[in-house]
Amino acid sequence: MLKYLYSTSSHMLLVAGLVGISLSVSAPKNAEAAGFYIQEQSVKGLGSAFSGSSTSIEDASTIYFNPAGMTKLEGAQVNAGVHLLLPSSDLDDTGTTFPPGVTAAEDNGNPYDPSPVPNLFFATPVNASEQEVWVGIGVTAPFGLGSDYGDDSFVRFDSTETELMTINVAPSAAYKVNDMVSIGGGIDIQYADAELKSAAWAGTEGTSTLEGDDISVGYNLGVQVQATPSTEVGLHYRSAISHELDGKIIAENTLGADVNTNGGADLDLPDIATLGVAHDLNDKTKLMAQATWFGWSNFESIRAVDDNDVELSNIQQNYQNTFAIAVGAEHKLNDTWTVRAGYQFDETPTTDEFRTSRTPDGDRHWFSGGGTYSVNDKIDLDFAATYIDIGEETINVSRNGGLANVSAETDGYVGIVAAGINYKF
Repeated sequence: MLKYLYSTSSHMLLVAGLVGISLSVSAPKNAEAAGFYIQEQSVKGLGSAFSGSSTSIEDASTIYFNPAGMTKLEGAQVNAGVHLLLPSSDLDDTGTTFPPGVTAAEDNGNPYDPSPVPNLFFATPVNASEQEVWVGIGVTAPFGLGSDYGDDSFVRFDSTETELMTINVAPSAAYKVNDMVSIGGGIDIQYADAELKSAAWAGTEGTSTLEGDDISVGYNLGVQVQATPSTEVGLHYRSAISHELDGKIIAENTLGADVNTNGGADLDLPDIATLGVAHDLNDKTKLMAQATWFGWSNFESIRAVDDNDVELSNIQQNYQNTFAIAVGAEHKLNDTWTVRAGYQFDETPTTDEFRTSRTPDGDRHWFSGGGTYSVNDKIDLDFAATYIDIGEETINVSRNGGLANVSAETDGYVGIVAAGINYKF
C-alpha cells in the first residue's frame, strides 16, 4: 500500500503522480521473460529455451526449476552461471500531451544497459550409498529490471528511472520414492528492492521517487515421473509471493507540494506452474516440450491510503494470466560435447489499456542454442545464447490526474549470452 500524509489540494494532485509510480512496482516489467520474470537461472536450460527445465536439467541448477531432479544427479555438485542480458527497446511518440506550459521532448533511445544475472546452486545426497534423499540450496535473481529514460524524455510523467531487484535463497530437498517417482520442494526466502522515479506536476514540474524493500517467503514443489523407460514427465509449482515494500516517498520542486515521508507499495509476484515431457529417441538424442502458466492476475489494482487508512486512489491494472510454450532437443555428439537448441513462445501479461513505459512489453519469440563441454569426470562447462523478438505494442496511459497522457508505439528485442560451470565432488 502507498501511505503518506497530505494537507493541501496541491498534495492531492501530487498523489496521482506518486500512485502512478507505485503501479509500476507491481506491474510486469520488460525483463527477459514476458512480464518481469527472469527465467535465466540455468545456462543448460537456456540452451534449449527452457523446454526441458522441469524434466531434463541434469546439474545442480535443477533446484530452481524442479528440485525433484536432484535425485538424478551423479553425487554432490555445485553449479555457477552468469547470463548477460542485452535488452533494447524503442519508443516512438504518437501524441503524448503534457501539463499546461510544459513542452514536448524528443523521442528517447534505448533505456536499458547490459545486465548480468548470476546464479549459484549446491546439491548433495544425504545418504551417499543409496542417494534417495537429497538436500540443496539455490541463490537466484528471478525478477528484476533497470531502465533510464532520462529527465527530458517524452514519457517522463510515466517514468524516468526504474530499478527493481530480487534475490531468492531456496533451501531445498528431494526424495526418490522408487525407480519411477521422485518428489522435491523448497522454501523461497526472497528479498525485493525497488526505486522508481518519474516527473510530477503540482503547479511546476518536479520529480517523484518511490523507494522501498522487503523480505517475504514462498515455496515451490515438484515431481518427476519416469512414465516409460524412454519418457519422463515433470511437474513444478512455484507459489506467489507478496512483498510489502517499505521505504520513502519523495517529491521535489513541485511549487510547495514537496513530500518526504515514509511510504511503500505492494509487489505481488505471480505463482507459476510448469508441465514438461522429455522423450529419448535413442541413447544420444532427447526431445523436450514444456508448458508454463503464469498467474499474473494476482496483480489487479493498487489501492492508495493515507496513515488514517483513508483511500486516496484505487486504480485498476487488469493484468492477465499467461502461458509460455517451449520445444527443444538435445543431442550427445560424443563423450565430450552435448549440443541443444529450442524455441519458446512467451505471452505478455500486459494489456493495451494499462501498458506503461516501464513495461514496453509484447509477446515474445525465443530462439536458443547451447552446448556442454565435459572437461573431465568432474567438470562440465556450459554455454548458451538466445535471441528474443518482442512484438510491437502501444502505450496509452494517463498520469498526474489526467494532466499528462503518454502515447507511444513500442518495439524491442533481447540478446542473451551465458556461461556456467558444474563441478562434481
